[in-house]
Amino acid sequence: MHQPPPSVGIVSHQEVLGKGLIAMLAEHPGRSVIVDAHDADVVLYDVLGLHRNDGTDLDELLGRDTGVVVAISRDLRPDLRARALARGAHGWVSMSARSDELIDVVEAAASGAPLPGPDDPLGREKGLTDREVEVLSLVTQGLSNNEIAVRLFLSINSVKSYIRSAYAKIGVRSRTQAVAWCLLHGFAPPEA
Repeated sequence: MHQPPPSVGIVSHQEVLGKGLIAMLAEHPGRSVIVDAHDADVVLYDVLGLHRNDGTDLDELLGRDTGVVVAISRDLRPDLRARALARGAHGWVSMSARSDELIDVVEAAASGAPLPGPDDPLGREKGLTDREVEVLSLVTQGLSNNEIAVRLFLSINSVKSYIRSAYAKIGVRSRTQAVAWCLLHGFAPPEA
């Protein structure tokens, strides 16, 4: 029996991105249908919404009984992707994806296939341990070594050891370089 194409809703705070996604999906006729986001099998959610507002629109979409929410990840803001995944987005696709990659993600999401998502832990590609990720996250949040030691119930020497080990794995030499690397790799920036 022939399955109908998945219905797709788009939530974006930038008209150019919303219309661009519609145009990209239209390059593959019969493989998707654009509908209101609240009625969609798959919602493409622009993570910029997490920067521009408090994320209640994402929470509302995730609170539905049906549908899959896929974060449209902005390559220069992986922290927003990480926040969307932490809130419950089912997966993500890069804003720089080609139209064939986008429609493949939509179809995979609609069919329940695995998507790139929360099971892509921070720092995995560099071999960071969970503790190193935890320490780097706090460094990125602006905490001092002493504050990290108190927060994690570690000695100051243990904190320094984790920092040295993590810096070696990610190829940086300074706290500033580490924070820059972390922000480019999905660690959340300090709250304003």
